Amino acid sequence: MIMVVAVLSGTAETRKPNVVIIYTDDQPMDSFGFIRGKAHTPNIDRLAKEGAYFSKAYATSSVCSPSRYSALTGQYASRCQSPEFRREISEEGVTKVLWNMGMSEDQWNFPRVMQANGYKTGMIGKWHVGSSGKHGHRKTVPNNDPKNPEVKKVLQYNQEYYCKDIAEFGFDYVGAAFHGNPNDDPNLVKTGCNVHLPEWQTKHALEFIETYKDEPFVLYYASTLLHVPDCTADLKKDPRLTPLGWMDEPIAPGVLPPREDVLRRAREAGVPDSQNGKLIAATWLDDVVGAVQDKLMALGLDDNTLILYFNDNSTDDQGKGSCYQGGAHVPMMAYLPGVVEPGERKELVANIDIAPTIFDYCGVTPPEEMQLDGASLMPLCRNETVEWRDSMFLEIGITRAVVSDDGFKYLAFRVPESYTNRPKEEIQQEHREALANIHKTFPWTQDLWHEEEHPRYMHMGMAPGGHHMERFQLYLNHPPFEKNYFDPDQLYDLNRDPRETTNLASNPEYQAKLERMQKKLKKLLADVPGTFADLKPTE
Repeated sequence: MIMVVAVLSGTAETRKPNVVIIYTDDQPMDSFGFIRGKAHTPNIDRLAKEGAYFSKAYATSSVCSPSRYSALTGQYASRCQSPEFRREISEEGVTKVLWNMGMSEDQWNFPRVMQANGYKTGMIGKWHVGSSGKHGHRKTVPNNDPKNPEVKKVLQYNQEYYCKDIAEFGFDYVGAAFHGNPNDDPNLVKTGCNVHLPEWQTKHALEFIETYKDEPFVLYYASTLLHVPDCTADLKKDPRLTPLGWMDEPIAPGVLPPREDVLRRAREAGVPDSQNGKLIAATWLDDVVGAVQDKLMALGLDDNTLILYFNDNSTDDQGKGSCYQGGAHVPMMAYLPGVVEPGERKELVANIDIAPTIFDYCGVTPPEEMQLDGASLMPLCRNETVEWRDSMFLEIGITRAVVSDDGFKYLAFRVPESYTNRPKEEIQQEHREALANIHKTFPWTQDLWHEEEHPRYMHMGMAPGGHHMERFQLYLNHPPFEKNYFDPDQLYDLNRDPRETTNLASNPEYQAKLERMQKKLKKLLADVPGTFADLKPTE
């Protein structure tokens, strides 16, 4: 049974609290000014310096969809029950967490729980967690002219469809929405529209806050920044070229500083044009954070609105899509002066902790049938002494990992026998098709990667020989992966070796540690669905 908390009004002490979740996309560590000093991000830096900065935060699954699933549900992604996810379970029962996430019609998530408890809920930006199937399908534009009335009509229809569909998952307000990666929308690609339009997204975020300023609210703002394509390229585009087609005037004038001013401030701060435009565009994202904070302050809501900041996954060393630090290790911040004590927190935390934190801070009891793998961060935010987890579970593809609070990581890579015990011709055909798709998408790889006689599965388990993300990870940006990558058992001392270059699993001096870490992983695996070779042979 859900406990509904009575709506209060009046002073900050009696008003019901609000929450704003800022969920960003593919931010490398270099894009946080306070971490490495390479980006100009004063507003984000303020969240970290004046709030709680969780330096050992993790995305439990390091690609977009499962990361968001875990944030919204408070669950490990392997608990997903969508048909798309279940179709990918191996014959042995091994679950495969990828982009196959979706929530069912009757599944609890934090927006549905908060909505049931009298809160107004808003969602802005990138969804990427499935469709309700209740509002039809996206239409296709008739040509590539964004000024054509018929093209604009289709684009506007699609936006209405996205918003209606996402609202089914527990939102009172949805705006500037994308079902998935906006650069994967063929209509936007075809018409050359801005893929990143944070002015439009922020306009809707501020509109939501203004509309519900007198009621308790939870806003989930999932920015498209800093995901590919090149953010700086979009920063230089005309803001009138929108996902709704060409506008005679900018879609949200004055909501954010002018685009040329973003470039000026970043360059004056010494930020280089590198990393696919992400370092420059980090200042653009920082302006989004500043605009939201300014709105809360202008309305007098800044003293009872908790801001949670999380990056869906990192892209350091092309680690996205792996259990390596370069994909799973991300910064997390909680900000609310007077409630959240400033300072670094070194406990192991993750996106699964977001939903329980919202419930705890807002005084809401989730339904008994809602299984939560995470825990509330509020005791840590208040700097209280509290018992906390001693390990963190990570999962992606056909790898599983555990990080311990003393700074060790054990990664297990197991290829299901059903993947390899097939006719060689069948495996080769699948490999050729995957490679052809890589060559088509990335023509420059045709001279780099060729058909292999014995293609091996990689960590995401997508095809023999690997998916392009796996290949980039292994062969291009992190050469040390190559010597350890295919090892079934990998042990790393993150304190001494944060880039995971030296596998200690076969080192006799670390055998006892390896066994203890395997024991931790077995315990965690026992609590989630699916088998996993020798570490969990049966459910």
